[in-house]
Amino acid sequence: LLSMDDAGRGSLHGTGSNYCDLKDDGVENVIKFTCFSCGLTEYCRYGLVEISGRTHTYRYKDEIYYMLDPFRNRSAVNERRLTQTRANIGSKTSEGSKATSIFDILVLGAICSICGQPVCIDENCSVFYTKTFCIICVIREKTHFPKKFIELLVKEKWIADSVTKMWITKITMKY
Repeated sequence: LLSMDDAGRGSLHGTGSNYCDLKDDGVENVIKFTCFSCGLTEYCRYGLVEISGRTHTYRYKDEIYYMLDPFRNRSAVNERRLTQTRANIGSKTSEGSKATSIFDILVLGAICSICGQPVCIDENCSVFYTKTFCIICVIREKTHFPKKFIELLVKEKWIADSVTKMWITKITMKY
């Protein structure tokens, strides 16, 4: 879901109509996200996210539903980063130190690559295997996934009997 490239500059997010600048935390780019599987609802942003640091650019591979992490104290974290940088390099602080970090992004979910429904990242709702898939599609299309991948999901209880029965009921009602 996340890739890392050599550094660019800035902290710009999205492309085209899904372009966002996280420094502008206004409400004009906010949409309502509702998970198709569990019903989790939250106001957030949707699009491609790319965060550039000093040495690397972190980029999510798919468009995602995301928000700035409301539980993260960005000013304290930046100060800690600056203190560590000053101690290691001996440089002075700059006003540009309040840049968004990849740790400031809270990912809520993505679009299922098969059915196109929005799903949250909870293990009972979706899995990421080269792309995001809802559990319903993984169960329904399990022959299209590697056998070891499905065995791992079953072994780790991501697809438990009770969850499978619930999703099979939902599948037959929906389709």
